[in-house]
Amino acid sequence: MRKNIEKVASIVLMSVLTISASFAQNDADLFRFSKHYHGGSARFEAMGGAFGALGADISSVQVNPAGIGRFSSSQFSLSLGPTINSTNASFMGTDTKTVKTSFSVPSFGVVLTKDLSSRNKGDMYSQFAFGMNRLAHYNQKTTIEGVQFPSLLDNFIGQANGYYPEELSQFFPFSTSLAYESYSIDYDSISNSYTSYLNSGDMKMKREIATKGGINEFFLSYSRNRMNRLYYGVALNIRTYNYIESYVHSEDLTVADPDFNGFDYEYTLRTKGTGVNLKLGAIYLITDGFRIGASFHTPTYIAMEDKWTATMTGRFKEGNYSVPEQLVPKAQYKYRMITPLRAVVSASYVIGMSAVISGDIEYTGYNMGRLRSTTDVTYEPYDFDIENADAKARLTNALNYRLGAEFNIQQKFFIRAGFALYGNAYRKTENIDPKPDISYSGGLGYKIGRFSLDVAYVNRNMQRTYYSFIGSNVADTRLSNNSIVISGSIRF
Repeated sequence: MRKNIEKVASIVLMSVLTISASFAQNDADLFRFSKHYHGGSARFEAMGGAFGALGADISSVQVNPAGIGRFSSSQFSLSLGPTINSTNASFMGTDTKTVKTSFSVPSFGVVLTKDLSSRNKGDMYSQFAFGMNRLAHYNQKTTIEGVQFPSLLDNFIGQANGYYPEELSQFFPFSTSLAYESYSIDYDSISNSYTSYLNSGDMKMKREIATKGGINEFFLSYSRNRMNRLYYGVALNIRTYNYIESYVHSEDLTVADPDFNGFDYEYTLRTKGTGVNLKLGAIYLITDGFRIGASFHTPTYIAMEDKWTATMTGRFKEGNYSVPEQLVPKAQYKYRMITPLRAVVSASYVIGMSAVISGDIEYTGYNMGRLRSTTDVTYEPYDFDIENADAKARLTNALNYRLGAEFNIQQKFFIRAGFALYGNAYRKTENIDPKPDISYSGGLGYKIGRFSLDVAYVNRNMQRTYYSFIGSNVADTRLSNNSIVISGSIRF
């Protein structure tokens, strides 16, 4: 057991099935940081990210680094845009909708192209590129509310029984100790047991969850063009992970009590990390129109750090009782994570100068993800054997599909459309992400001389189940991510 890590003491409070509110490193973290998408430039987004055999876009490097080999001139590009996330939650017959808007930089980058054709050795161009693509966007709000019989206080009492009040801060600092210090549960020294102020009525529960942050992938790539037929490339990628989650869990008695009204429990988690991976790829033109591509993404090796805190307030008729500031717990822990490898096969068909159709099939081995102990000697090592075995049993591997099309109108104007389906990361029996994530996209482009201006709209839909605590009824959530991306590029 990890005695020095207070986080584990609270794992009993929350179901390990909870995706967005876990107290310890487990399969929920592997899911969150492994199931990401391919975001980037407006052209890339409008065509569903299906660029594995197409290339010639700064964001294609994240699917297949050989795509940069399709550049015959140098280029700078920048993308900006807002994202509107809406969440519909259904819990015990009550439906709620929350909306959050944010602004981000989905992509930027520079391609530096060198003409090698004068050497007459078959190599036409080489390219060195660097930049960033945003892979995940966590900014959203979720509200879950409804009436149910179980209460979070039942879990707190279940933890507390068998322990004296002075032991609670040692064994359950982020849960039961807070309930005791806020007078939401009480101790009977005669029976050596704990009781709460709950009556025979139900509890009106409301949980407000706010998350923000994302995953950015910074890349350095090198590629070559061989006889305008074979393109190959490699990319070294540094990923930055930033995830902040905070929620307020409130409960109120549905049957009036002369003393007790309810309570508010607050929890905040901050996760930061840096990871590295390598991508290799090639594109081959079977004919001038028909192209195939393949790429391999190594697992991403990440150094993570979690910081978390919690507090609680008991609401009584005579006033509120909050946990004293000096008793509010804070903790942190470092660990490592390995997110799974990916392999992509692609094909595209170019119809003269008038149209392009492109598709990718991507394999992701979610059950290959692993948690590892930190190498920082200031933290007690931990083997994560139980957590990794659980993750392997619950997670699966999946196929992701991306399709895109582009139509050239009057040479300068382009119309684009895309579709993407991301397979389930959890086994269907787990009922965590019960249906594949699906996105629809479209966009327009305009080219004049060395300048290009593109705009895209992306609608991504996800379904998740959420368990507030052990014994709680399940909430079904539907997440809709709506993004507008505007990109500008200049060739030089």
